[in-house]
Amino acid sequence: MEQYAVTGIGIYNGLGSTAESSWQSLLAGNTAVQQFDWPEDDETKFPETHSALTIKTAALSPKLTKDDPHPELFDRGWANWDPNTRACLMSVDEAVNDSNLTSKNVGVVVSTFGSGTSIRLEIFSALNKGSKKISPRKSLNIGLDFPAAQISALYKVEGPNTSIDSACTTGITNIDHAIMALKTKPELDAMIVGGSDHIAEPIYMYWFQSLGALSPAEDLRMASCPFDIDRSGFVMGEGAATMIIEPLSKALARGAKVYGIVRGTGFVTIFDSDTSPDKDGRGAREVVRKAMANAEVRPEDIQLINAHATSTPIGDFIEYDAMSEIFPGRNCVSNKGQVGHTMAGAGILETIYTLQSMRDGVIPPNANLRNPIGDGLQLPRESKKFDVKYAIKNSFGFGGRNASIVLERYDR
Repeated sequence: MEQYAVTGIGIYNGLGSTAESSWQSLLAGNTAVQQFDWPEDDETKFPETHSALTIKTAALSPKLTKDDPHPELFDRGWANWDPNTRACLMSVDEAVNDSNLTSKNVGVVVSTFGSGTSIRLEIFSALNKGSKKISPRKSLNIGLDFPAAQISALYKVEGPNTSIDSACTTGITNIDHAIMALKTKPELDAMIVGGSDHIAEPIYMYWFQSLGALSPAEDLRMASCPFDIDRSGFVMGEGAATMIIEPLSKALARGAKVYGIVRGTGFVTIFDSDTSPDKDGRGAREVVRKAMANAEVRPEDIQLINAHATSTPIGDFIEYDAMSEIFPGRNCVSNKGQVGHTMAGAGILETIYTLQSMRDGVIPPNANLRNPIGDGLQLPRESKKFDVKYAIKNSFGFGGRNASIVLERYDR
């Protein structure tokens, strides 16, 4: 039976502009979480409304400008791309080059939750001023499929091209979609799979603030502290992450390096609330069991859980309780204490971190963890050397969506 391998990775976020620099910064315990000030008096951005935005903490990523260095093939659109599109394409370029991917029989599934957020602000400002239009090339950025379309334009790949929105499970959904495409379309050689969001912007911060999802804590150690008793909500994260997935047989035939194998995925939807997981944690329990069944592994095979854990009071407890029951005493980590919740990019980013953890035999820390919510799992507070053959990564989203992916270290 064919297996599916990750052969290239790319990351651009507040911890680093490459996959390796971001990973090393994660291991060192660095954080992208910071406080910032909204431009209260900037009349070009929602006049007289910034005072409503009370939460000013996010895991920010450097905003690439038109003057920043970039690959020459990006010259076609760089000046007109939103910072989110730019970051997305930087992570894509790293992953494509990392994998030495040259085939054009390649598909794309790259998603964004809020593409073109800064340009949306320009559009609102133009409307407020009575302007008839803004630059057409700029306005295209607000389409959720825009970054994915740019990938096919730039790399001349001719396979299926799409963008998926499945709330916080989008990343793992993208991985599953990519593998299904490779299974059903044997002419495809690989899939470019990614997610990117730079939504520490007024629209989305105001939205999540209104939902009560964001942490109001001003102490950065308390603003994003997954699995801590004193957690109070999540921190908005920014960043982009991309991986190349291809059939293992094709990867080996062309001599590609292999970061790991996607053994199986699982999906369960149990709608109990628009925003919260089901209170009994049935979705969390069932989805990891489905993923393991599809991967043909047992609970005792799993040595590492990369948790969704966003630092919300309800979500963290439900996930911790479920994972403690199925994987008692196992190592568990949430990366969101250092990178925040990166939305469409979260599942991809954290899957890449998990693959790097398995490759290097080291587990990153649970940042800002002082008072754990339980003792049923091992929650390292510093980087920890540990041999990991099999790992599971969870993503849980609004609308009762649950997704899990089982990964295997490649040793052959």
